[in-house]
Amino acid sequence: MSKQNTVEILNVEQIFNSRYVVPLYQRNFAWGEEQICQLLQDINESIKIKDQQYFIGSLVTIRREDGSFEVIDGQQRLTILALLSYVLQFKVNTEIHYDSRPEVEQFLKSLASGVNISSSDPSTSHFSAAIETIKEQIAKIEKAEAETEDFKETFRVFVLNNVCLVREIMPEDTDVAAYFEIMNNRGEQLQEHEIVKGILLGKLKDNPKLSKVCASIWDACSQMDERVQKSFDTNIRKALFGDNYDGFTLKDSNFKDYLSSIDSEGIITDGLNLDEILNGKAPDNSNTKSEEEDIPEADREESIIDFPNFLMHVMKLYYNDKIKGNKEIDEIRLHDKYLLKTFRLIEADIDATEFFYRLLKCRTVFDRYIVKANFVSDNDEEGREWSLLMPYKYIDTRRNRYQLKFRNTFENKQDMIIKAVSCIQVCHPSKYYKNYLQALLGWFKDRDSIIIDEDDYLAILNRYIYDDLKNLSKYFEPKDYTPELQGTSTSHAALDYIDYLIWNIKDRNITINGEEQEWSMISELKDFRFQYWNSVEHHYPQKRKEELAQEGVDDFLLNCLGNIFLIGKSTNSRLSDKNPEDKAALYNSSLNLAPNRQLIYNITRSYGWGKEQIASHYEFIKTVFSNARRILIDESKD
Repeated sequence: MSKQNTVEILNVEQIFNSRYVVPLYQRNFAWGEEQICQLLQDINESIKIKDQQYFIGSLVTIRREDGSFEVIDGQQRLTILALLSYVLQFKVNTEIHYDSRPEVEQFLKSLASGVNISSSDPSTSHFSAAIETIKEQIAKIEKAEAETEDFKETFRVFVLNNVCLVREIMPEDTDVAAYFEIMNNRGEQLQEHEIVKGILLGKLKDNPKLSKVCASIWDACSQMDERVQKSFDTNIRKALFGDNYDGFTLKDSNFKDYLSSIDSEGIITDGLNLDEILNGKAPDNSNTKSEEEDIPEADREESIIDFPNFLMHVMKLYYNDKIKGNKEIDEIRLHDKYLLKTFRLIEADIDATEFFYRLLKCRTVFDRYIVKANFVSDNDEEGREWSLLMPYKYIDTRRNRYQLKFRNTFENKQDMIIKAVSCIQVCHPSKYYKNYLQALLGWFKDRDSIIIDEDDYLAILNRYIYDDLKNLSKYFEPKDYTPELQGTSTSHAALDYIDYLIWNIKDRNITINGEEQEWSMISELKDFRFQYWNSVEHHYPQKRKEELAQEGVDDFLLNCLGNIFLIGKSTNSRLSDKNPEDKAALYNSSLNLAPNRQLIYNITRSYGWGKEQIASHYEFIKTVFSNARRILIDESKD
């Protein structure tokens, strides 16, 4: 077994004396018009200045047992040379195979046999586009070099004999994953989550069909701003999510058995097993409604976290106990800068198929029960709407076909649950400290079903909020209410939770003893959406401190919970030092105002805003907090 790298300089003719395999973990060919045109122009310039060799770059490979070369790095360069060979009609054996991508295989075989085809298939259309670009650019160069005698032949000979790759053959025992890591550290193309994907799929290399399914699961899950069901074709979607697309039909053990034995059993979907599906066999739909694959476009949704961070959640949820006592990392952290380091520590304990199952399950739960943001305005008062949606199969009886669509996750308490989840989210906006997400995903960890009763889910959310509130009790206790816990130093989470408590009083029609004017106003509150309000507003402005002092308002009242609420930064600057009555007059009920802010404005319009109102409102806030358990927790289910 070779322990040293072999490095060779090969021209195009020599390069294609070997067979190459592009593994599944490699990206698809992605060169566009700009890159192709630049390459051809550079080659032409090399011809003009009579260069002996034009180096296109490196090709890093490792030799497989069958003698073929697995491409580790440089497949984009290798592929463009193959396509260039097709266009220039070189009599070379451009044998490049793509693991588990039969449509690409067939397309390239057709080219190699001299059949000039065009493809609209998404998996091969980029090859067709590249070929057309090559032809057009060569024609342009030929036209510009019209005075050059026999230019076309000169160009062909130069490409064949003088365009070179440096091929490096790595030792057979090379740790490919480590090599990827080195490339990544140099700032090259692979990101850490792509390295993880490569390692996991490498564990499945002996089962290409299994690898293909798992690769499609990974790719679907990685599109965090899209609903995961959208990324699967109809048959795979039904196999994974049920006939109505709204479930998660497989258990851990079923999933492993199903994917690892697809040749013998598979899953029956419209008369086809998975093996047949993967090989592109079409189902017999002669007696059924047709499947509509064009999914209606929805408003742009944005995930609250990105995919690397989501991977950290999956790893922490299932593998945190594997690193206890480890000297490098004592627990899995949610910061994605630890992604690869953490994965390498638990890699030996990971069953690849099991990981893909857990990834898909977590992502399905995430899509259904964790809010996504829909932007409605750049105005920080309006910001974004929040959505909770679940998939379903829509039957279009008029056109006799099915469609994948999405509807509210819950029937009766959708709005309150959205408020609960979005409240927690704005209280914990950093993706690196989203322990609530870990807790919610964890609730489904050992459950076969991903269905949860809406009352139960709301109870889980409210319990989390209540526990979080207990950690903020210092902001509500006068004995602990120091300058460091007042005014602009007040926890933003405490202020957001005040809004959530007030809204729950209205929503559930809870009666709390108290004579404050606020209680009569709660029923009049208008609907609102939580936003990333990140600036503490003093309703009686700090800049009018001297006026307050004349009314007997001290620093404590100025900065206490009775005189502050959250708003957007741009709004804060607009309000500036306006007096309370002017602030209240600027805003009407059509705007997205949080409950506490609404109450303060309504009080101001009715009674003004001074020492008495601030003190009264402060007592109101304390009363709300002291009744938090009653407001949030259903004692009958506790």
